[in-house]
Amino acid sequence: MGIKNSRRQAGNAVGAVVSSGGTVACTAVVRLVALAAAMVAGSAHAATIQAGSDWKINIDNSVMYTAGWRVQDISPYTANHPFFHQGETRFKQGDMVTNRVQDLLEIQAIYKDKFGVRVTGSAWKDWAYKDRVPGNPALLALGLNNYPRGVTDYTKRYHYAGGELLDAFVFGSAKLGDVTVHGKVGRLTQFWGNAFYFGFSNIAYGQAGVDNIKGFSQPGSELKELFLPRKQILLSADISPELSVAVQYFAEFGPNRYPEAGTYFSAGDFTYKGPVEVPALAGFAGGRVTAGTENAPKDRNDNYGIKVAWSPAWAQGDIGVYYRVLDDPHPWALFDINAAANGGSVHLDYAPKVKLYGASYERTFGSVSTGFEVSYRKGTGLNSVLGTFQPGVASHGATGDLVNVIANAFIQLGSTAFYDTGLFIAELSHTHLVKVTGNQGMYNGVGHPGCAGGTKWSGCSTKNATALWVSFEPQWLQVFPGVDLSMPSSYAIGAKGLPAYGGGAFYAQGTGIYNLGIKAVLDGKHSLTLSYNGLNWRPGQVVEGPVGPMYGTGTGAHALNNRNWVSLTLKTSF
Repeated sequence: MGIKNSRRQAGNAVGAVVSSGGTVACTAVVRLVALAAAMVAGSAHAATIQAGSDWKINIDNSVMYTAGWRVQDISPYTANHPFFHQGETRFKQGDMVTNRVQDLLEIQAIYKDKFGVRVTGSAWKDWAYKDRVPGNPALLALGLNNYPRGVTDYTKRYHYAGGELLDAFVFGSAKLGDVTVHGKVGRLTQFWGNAFYFGFSNIAYGQAGVDNIKGFSQPGSELKELFLPRKQILLSADISPELSVAVQYFAEFGPNRYPEAGTYFSAGDFTYKGPVEVPALAGFAGGRVTAGTENAPKDRNDNYGIKVAWSPAWAQGDIGVYYRVLDDPHPWALFDINAAANGGSVHLDYAPKVKLYGASYERTFGSVSTGFEVSYRKGTGLNSVLGTFQPGVASHGATGDLVNVIANAFIQLGSTAFYDTGLFIAELSHTHLVKVTGNQGMYNGVGHPGCAGGTKWSGCSTKNATALWVSFEPQWLQVFPGVDLSMPSSYAIGAKGLPAYGGGAFYAQGTGIYNLGIKAVLDGKHSLTLSYNGLNWRPGQVVEGPVGPMYGTGTGAHALNNRNWVSLTLKTSF
């Protein structure tokens, strides 16, 4: 059970799109980090309140501060591109790209260990951002400014300063004959399957949205801080010690949240809810092109799931079988031209009523815990082109059927001459496109009309694609009294092909998302992490643009290639 529990707990340390890390080879720097952690430590701890003999109340307040600086200089080939120049030029080399503090408050009250309530909320402020979004002066002179009146209130809330309610649910359990039934009602998160990292291809896809804004800007955020709870009813029944059944019904749509256009980690200047218009597309539409709106599925859209978990002795592990209906959490950005060709709009849209069939298996071999899962996703959103570019013809993203396979290993490391203990996680994801079922002309895949003769190197998806993510964190215990050190590192690589699903560009062949760092933990509660975070996708060939040479097409979020950064993160709780 020990290795399985550790495997579950590891989820709290993974899941950020870009994790923390940084190259440190100097013993003096290591000691400086450890001593700094000791200096900020106090008597911080979670509070437990005993309200009589029946109630137990826990209150935990976690505070995180992150400072980050851009390492690389502005790329002229990205800064000359009409679609990328404002995000690329917002911060120069050495500028502070994040100066963010966040508070997470968690309150849980339990009555007689049977019933209870849980409420959590978060608030944040980032002083690195101002309302004005700069850009390449030559492109701004041509009127290519996506933010003539500044960014939207949505961007200000999630990037500048804001707050939100996260968990808010009641829970309990009861005996019905020989069967124990557990229930949760309200805003909460629940995740099925065995995947650690690949959120676009796992069985849990769409069970909750993922806050990638926080994942990018606050490396080291725990998984519970990245998932966005949804209103739902969750019931499970323990039929026997080996067999349980769970059902889940949603009353709220749960889209992913991404770094908004014009911010440091934005992959483009006109995507998501940040921009108000896209002047670079005005020539195609014959007039002003607005942006920043979405066509989201309604909250109550019959999203539900069923899980059967079985652990027979002969299996020597845990088997899971799943059926889910979900609205795709990853949006398409779509461009429509008015019928009169006097303007248009860019908006977000989502594939509704995706069906998912899945199975998983988990087994432990000594100090190694292995996990496997396979899923068939029917009618899911595929990698799609921007639009039809035909006046009066509305654009709808392509849909299709996919098979996703994930295999991983979680290893608790033993003591060696190099480290005292540690963790190693490796996860492999493979995606196979079965068929395109809807809006085939919009599918941006090799050999399909939407790709227009392109290849995987120009952003077109392939029938098969494989990606790998490896995480390694050696640990040194009690280096100083009460202080443990570790070196968190990870590397995500697009090994072959470009996945056909909507977010597949993040793991296109040639992708390299990496980090290396040093972390000091005091008394198991307070930490200080120095990180180097790298982002890399393969850009296209340099072509001549409206104001000079620029990158043409490429893979993934190649506009982020020159935005490696160093971060310093302090976390504590009280």
